[in-house]
Amino acid sequence: MKKNENSKEIKFTDTNNPKRITFFNRFKRAIFNVETYGEFLLEKTSVTIKYFLMLVLIVSLILAAVSTYYFANLVEKGYNYIKSELPDFTYENGKVKFANLAEGHDKDIDLYNIINTDSELSNGVEESYKEKVKNYSHAIIFLQNKIIIFEKGNFSEFSYSEIENNYKVDIKNKADLIQILDTMGMSGINITYFVAVTFSLYLANIMTYILDILLIALFAYLTGRIVGLPLNLTKSFVISIYALTLSIILSTIYTAVYSLTGFVIEYFNAMYLLIAYIYVIAAILIIKSDIIKQHVELQKIYKVEAQVKKELEEQKDKDKDENEENKKEDEKKGKDKDEEDDQPVINREPDGSEI
Repeated sequence: MKKNENSKEIKFTDTNNPKRITFFNRFKRAIFNVETYGEFLLEKTSVTIKYFLMLVLIVSLILAAVSTYYFANLVEKGYNYIKSELPDFTYENGKVKFANLAEGHDKDIDLYNIINTDSELSNGVEESYKEKVKNYSHAIIFLQNKIIIFEKGNFSEFSYSEIENNYKVDIKNKADLIQILDTMGMSGINITYFVAVTFSLYLANIMTYILDILLIALFAYLTGRIVGLPLNLTKSFVISIYALTLSIILSTIYTAVYSLTGFVIEYFNAMYLLIAYIYVIAAILIIKSDIIKQHVELQKIYKVEAQVKKELEEQKDKDKDENEENKKEDEKKGKDKDEEDDQPVINREPDGSEI
C-alpha cells in the first residue's frame, strides 16, 4: 500500500503478488477475519466480482432447492387430489364443465379450492370467491372459462385456451390429465421447476444485491473520508461485497425458514443492512490502524538507516583523517631519514673495513 503524493486517495498496489485465495477460504475470511480485508484490496476487482457471482449462485441454488421441496409437496398433494377427489370434467372450445360443484381446504399447506363451472355465474359470485380465499395462503378457483390462482396475496388469471396454446396440451377430460401427469412424472416436473427457479432467482438476486452493494459502497466511501482513509469508489465497492457476505447468508437462512414455516422476524431488513455497515466500519478502522502501524515502522526504519548512514560517514571521515595523519607521519619519517643520510662524516677513523 502506498499513498500517491499527487492525490488524496489511498492507492493499493499488488507489489507482493499475493497467492490465490480459494472461494471457501475467501468466504471464511469475509465473515470471521475482517482484519484481512486489506488483502482483498490488493487484488483485481474482477476477482471480487467472481467471488460475488459464485456466492449468489450458491445462495440461489439453496433457495431453489427449498422452493422445489415446497413445490414438490404441493405437486404430490395436487396429483393425489386430481386422482382421488377432483370431479370428472370435460373440456371443449376453451370451456370446462365439471360434473359437480366442490369446495375444500387443505390445512397442511393452507390451500383452499373452489370449483364452479356454472355458465350462469355472475361477476358478484366471482368477486365473493376472491374475497373468501384471501384468508388463506394459497387458493385455486376453477371457473367455466378460466382458472384463478391466489398466491402470496396476489391473484393470477389464466384462460383454458391460453394454457392450451402456450403449453400445447390436449386435455379433454380427467383421464387425459392424469395420463399427461403420469407421462411427465413427478421427478420431471420437479427438476424442470428447480432449473427454472434457479435461473430466475439468480438473476433476481444479482439485481437485488447489487443495489445493496452500491448503497453500502457509498457508505464505505463516506466513512473512509471521515476517518482519514480516502478510498476510491472501486475499493469501496470491493469492501462492500465482502461486508455483505454474512448478511446474504443470514437472509438466505431467513428466507428458507420463512418459506417452510412462515416464521417472521420483524425489522429483519434493517438488521440485514446494519450488519454490513458494522463490517464496513470495522474493516476501514482496521485498515487505517494497519497503515498507521506501517507508517510508524517505516519511520523507525528511516531513523535507523539515517543513524547508520551518519555513523558510516563519521567512520569514513575518521578513517580519512587517520590516513592523512599516517601519511604525514610517513612523509616526516622519510624526510628525517633523508636529512640524516645527507650529513658529512666527521672525526671518523678507519676501522679497517675500507681495505
